[in-house]
Amino acid sequence: MPNDSIGRRDFLRTLAPLFALAYGHAAQAKRPNVLFLLTDDQRWDLLSLRGHPFLKTPNMDRVGREGGTFVNAFATTALCSPARASFLTGRYACQHGVHYNAPSETFDRVEKTFPRLLREAGYHTGYVGKWHIGEDPSPRPGFDYWASWPGQGVYLDPVMNINGKTSPQPGHVDDIVARLAGEFIRSAPADRPFCLNVGIKSPHHEHIPPADLAHELDDIPIPKPPSWFEDYAQSRRPDVVKNACLQVDRFHHGPEPLKGGWEPYIRDFYRCILSADRAVGRIVGALEERGILDHTVVIFAGDNGFSLGEHHLVSKRFPYEENIRIPLLMRYPKVIRPGTVIEDMVLNIDVCPTVLDFCGAPVPSNVAGRSVRPLLGNRASVAWRRQMFNEYAERIWGYPALTCVRTERYKYIEYVDPASTNELYDLLLDPREMRNVIAEARYGPVLADMRNRLIQLKKEAGWKPPVATGPNTPCPPLPKKGEGAK
Repeated sequence: MPNDSIGRRDFLRTLAPLFALAYGHAAQAKRPNVLFLLTDDQRWDLLSLRGHPFLKTPNMDRVGREGGTFVNAFATTALCSPARASFLTGRYACQHGVHYNAPSETFDRVEKTFPRLLREAGYHTGYVGKWHIGEDPSPRPGFDYWASWPGQGVYLDPVMNINGKTSPQPGHVDDIVARLAGEFIRSAPADRPFCLNVGIKSPHHEHIPPADLAHELDDIPIPKPPSWFEDYAQSRRPDVVKNACLQVDRFHHGPEPLKGGWEPYIRDFYRCILSADRAVGRIVGALEERGILDHTVVIFAGDNGFSLGEHHLVSKRFPYEENIRIPLLMRYPKVIRPGTVIEDMVLNIDVCPTVLDFCGAPVPSNVAGRSVRPLLGNRASVAWRRQMFNEYAERIWGYPALTCVRTERYKYIEYVDPASTNELYDLLLDPREMRNVIAEARYGPVLADMRNRLIQLKKEAGWKPPVATGPNTPCPPLPKKGEGAK
């Protein structure tokens, strides 16, 4: 007759994996997974959810439609690397030290990103896509899985660094990112939650859509924005804007040429939005396939905004609405009711503490952002910010460093380098920022108040005037008459 104690031990041994699996599912139910999706240069209004007249973004829209839409979300620096570092750390550029599209000597060694903090708290972590905090594509601290490329990367056939090994990847970069992110989700361990960060390259310059999207929008007329024809003298735009390399005509022949003129440029930009939307759908679909979508905090955002001809400008850097306002959508049905709209002023530095809050991880004391979770419940009981601080430090193509304060009604821009004037806008009366009112006597008290606000915000952030890292690359000359953007 077999020994009963041995039989019980064998029986319990066979049940052990089942107990472990059940415990893992229970643990995962308590702590959600996290999926953070970040597109490149997609501003707040390039979503059909936000009423865009012809762009269809059903997959991005779904995140907001089934969750929450933050209609007043902003980047604290309108530039790729600083903005990405701010999302990850919850800190301003002047705090985390990534001022430029260049590596920081201390970021990887010193800064605690939210994936790094979640990994320390037991999460399985991954990064797929554009990193661009420095040119080095090798794995960064805090990630169990890593798949990225050097700097901005390329649209077609990128050579990626996957877990420390060089790996050529044939195809369009957005499709590759979606595939690798899906593989991470499908293979993530079941006994603990995961945090996956995804950096989608589109719609960043050079705007090369996948071949099957190359003729989308061909028949749709794309009008120029109303401020395309702005009279700079009438709007009192300062010389730094009048002479900027980001003028459409200079940009067309300058640092990032508009191949074939304005029409092909803008159509390919929008086609890349469609490519990014498709990638979002495939990645979120992987969560559905595994049955864990509702157990995952899904956050979708753009790293910064982008001017598409407004004020006759292209690109970003200037803290105008087109450049600093970003899309921010969040889905987590356990906390966020479908169709929630949040009108409060939310910043990219709020993403880090929000993720940590949802996951039950402590928020470091040096984080400048705030968890938005209180805004998702009884909003009437929440005291929230009424102003924001924006900064820019990279001196390139004749562009100066600056700081900015924006309230619900006004915006004040103060240039660090010598300029003919600063800028003040009344966003209630002038939402397109077409009239600089800084010299108007009736706005004198407003100007004094905004200057004081900016002084206080710089003090709270620990901001100091950035040191120039080298000569400021001059703008190319304006093209001859008839050679500008069409």
